[in-house]
Amino acid sequence: MRPSVRRLVTLPVVVLSLALIGSCQSDGGTMTAPGDFSVRFVATNDLIAPITLSVDGQPYAILTTGRSAGLNVSSKSKLTWTSAKPADAHGQPIPDQIGEVNVAVSAINAVLEITNVIADQTYITASIFNHTTTPVSIGVFDGSTVSCASQLPASEQGAVGFTQTGYYRLVATTQFRAYGSPDCTGAYVAWPSSQLTSFEAKSGLVTLTLLSAP
Repeated sequence: MRPSVRRLVTLPVVVLSLALIGSCQSDGGTMTAPGDFSVRFVATNDLIAPITLSVDGQPYAILTTGRSAGLNVSSKSKLTWTSAKPADAHGQPIPDQIGEVNVAVSAINAVLEITNVIADQTYITASIFNHTTTPVSIGVFDGSTVSCASQLPASEQGAVGFTQTGYYRLVATTQFRAYGSPDCTGAYVAWPSSQLTSFEAKSGLVTLTLLSAP
């Protein structure tokens, strides 16, 4: 066989080998398959509640408020985060309205900032101080139903009662309510939506004070 023919036969093999090498390259320890690319970014938690970041269902980092972490993951990885839930008087987590949040890795541009606005919906959390001698339960009314969010202790011996709620959607009909009963029923004192819009940017924290019992 002539030399020119041999070159025509071996050339496609060399090209295929280079393509395979390029498709399996590792970028900083992250293996990428064909069509994948490595995404480096910094995740920052602006919420009051700690959050857990998970990659492909596995916890990756826990970030308290104001903390950040660097990530380097495949563009096809499943990235989610969840917020920690406040505990009731028995130490059991109280569900709020932020569930598991999915994040499109390929759409992240250098920084993933976790704030109280999720998919264009605003969420708020309340620090509530009780200056009365009556313990109350805190309910969140959304216009149709009440979610019992927390128990707020009474003020005792000069110590003001305090509770921190989880995160709840802020809509035009949202009310935070203090009920005289432990199960968020009966008479109540309300903080309407107009009083809830003074929340801190990014954290969603609003501070409320109870001065008279229901």
